[in-house]
Amino acid sequence: MRGIATFALIAGLTLTAQSAAAESWSRFSATDRIAYLVDLDQLNAVDGVVAARFARVPSQGDAADQSHEIEEVSIRCSDGQSRTTTNVTIGADGAETDRYSEETPWEPSPAGGIYGALKSFACDSMRPRGDTWPTIAAFIAAGRGG
Repeated sequence: MRGIATFALIAGLTLTAQSAAAESWSRFSATDRIAYLVDLDQLNAVDGVVAARFARVPSQGDAADQSHEIEEVSIRCSDGQSRTTTNVTIGADGAETDRYSEETPWEPSPAGGIYGALKSFACDSMRPRGDTWPTIAAFIAAGRGG
């Protein structure tokens, strides 16, 4: 009986550790309306494809307003192409309000702009300069990077 309890505890801890993946959000671009953050801990290649997550967070707002969007983009460094795979909308209370997956066609990643920066992070090991936050909520609580 004790062995079963130990196994259940270890299995539960393993599942918890897997579901709580580390995050390290860094602002890499901003306008007067939107701050763009990339999750540096998610830039890992699997079978030649890097999955990058970035967030669009309103540049201004109350610290209690957790509204933002997260987009997941797959990037193939071998041919410089990318595509969006998932979009998630987070409401003011911090809860997910919408999620949709899409498999857009592979297209050349632009040389500049948001998607060009993501390609540089994924394929050229470039990193934004500046602070990092463990969560988007922490970024918002810290004054939205401003």
